[in-house]
Amino acid sequence: MVDLVNKPTPQDAGPEWQREGVEIVWREVYGPWLVEARCPVAAPFTGPSELKIRLNIGGPDKDEIFRLMDEALETDGIPATLLRQIPLAEIKAGARAALAQQEDRAMNDPYPVPARCRTEEDYTLLVAELVRMRATGTTAPQRELAGRLGIGKATMSERIKRSKELGLWDGQKLTEKASAILTQWHQDQEGD
Repeated sequence: MVDLVNKPTPQDAGPEWQREGVEIVWREVYGPWLVEARCPVAAPFTGPSELKIRLNIGGPDKDEIFRLMDEALETDGIPATLLRQIPLAEIKAGARAALAQQEDRAMNDPYPVPARCRTEEDYTLLVAELVRMRATGTTAPQRELAGRLGIGKATMSERIKRSKELGLWDGQKLTEKASAILTQWHQDQEGD
């Protein structure tokens, strides 16, 4: 019976990414477990930012509920074999393809970084644009963005330093605070 836990149920074979608010979401059922990946449309990267596995038992069919509960009890929690079977490479490839199809923002569209950064949102747009540029293959994003904004390298360095002080950038990626600001910015853009 444990073997069934690791196989997707037939009705859920071939999951697709679906838009839910400002995220795209992928779901697949493995026996009593639901595996879910979420990817914010506004993220400066194209892979999922969240992977969740949870018990997925319910519905009107009591026999099915008892069968799934027996499977879950038999595995004593999330089985390691399930973790090994999650097709993360396929999930990431699917996310890239789904994001490319989103009409509201293509990956290559630059963020509108203001010439002067005054607010946390301005600094968030700055570091998000640097991440986007790096992800799209720009070899010297700081220099290129400084040129685009008409500022010097020292000014760009000071803005990046300030974004770290504000808790928006950790030197490699956007922080949770910056991601939340960027998500709100995208929601505001969608509202316009």
